Amino acid sequence: MPIKRILASCLLISLFLSACQSNSEQTTANDSQENLDSIAQTNDSNAVTEEEVSFNLPSALQIAYVLRKSGVEYDQSLMNNPKNASKYTTTNYKKALNFGVYSTDLAYCIFNKRFQESKESLKACKEIGSSLGLNQAFESDNMAQRFDKNISNEDSVVKIVSSLQLKSDAIFEENKQEHITVLAFTGAWTESLQIAMSMYGKENEQYTKETGSRKILGNILEQLLMSETIIRALKSVQNSETEIPELIRKIEEINSKTVTISAIEKAMERDEDIDFSTLSISANELKPINDLVSNLRNQIIN
Repeated sequence: MPIKRILASCLLISLFLSACQSNSEQTTANDSQENLDSIAQTNDSNAVTEEEVSFNLPSALQIAYVLRKSGVEYDQSLMNNPKNASKYTTTNYKKALNFGVYSTDLAYCIFNKRFQESKESLKACKEIGSSLGLNQAFESDNMAQRFDKNISNEDSVVKIVSSLQLKSDAIFEENKQEHITVLAFTGAWTESLQIAMSMYGKENEQYTKETGSRKILGNILEQLLMSETIIRALKSVQNSETEIPELIRKIEEINSKTVTISAIEKAMERDEDIDFSTLSISANELKPINDLVSNLRNQIIN
């Protein structure tokens, strides 16, 4: 039975990806910049309720782009080593979560113009994806050759990866494996958060209000509040894999800590659109959430 998804950013990214597909792969970098700026600056006031929207890993693209815009340096140590991909081919649960993890790493590399690292992350995605039945998605339209040919063209590579994600979602839906899509999104969301939170801590250990750090913090808070939608999606497929109920419990813990942050709690009580970049969050409030995200990510990749 189709999953009802209420995540506005998923719809926004889907519209963006569809627009990309209609243009040639040689769209200018300026066009790409404008499209990505539009996505990063859009808030959830355009939320679509009870709308079926496919998970296309928007958090991977959004947070990786915001990190780049904020001037945060690339840190390869924050990503999952592509050589680990072979150890995730035991269960669909591990495969799906780490397919999402490597999708985020791939976006992070692309937006930081780390071309060789992008190829390695794509290879990890392909290794896990093949074991999930995604050979058709990876082998269609000479995807690997196009990726290599356009590796230095960010706009083209973004569109190639976007097309891959759309095809992967379609295959999972056709094969009645919607729980794989949900788990992959959860893995991507977790990886995005741990990269963003690690970078935020390194850039601003005292959590001051410098512009770059504030942009990252705003994105972190927005992503954290996605946890409610992820929990609902996971609950709708919790009987598909025995490990999902425990995963839900861990994300519920993250959500519980997030909604009790004083600034967020007050903003939610006012029942208004939240401008995350203006909220003041203390280190003491953010650290326990950071620890929970870090622990969850370590359990996913180990």
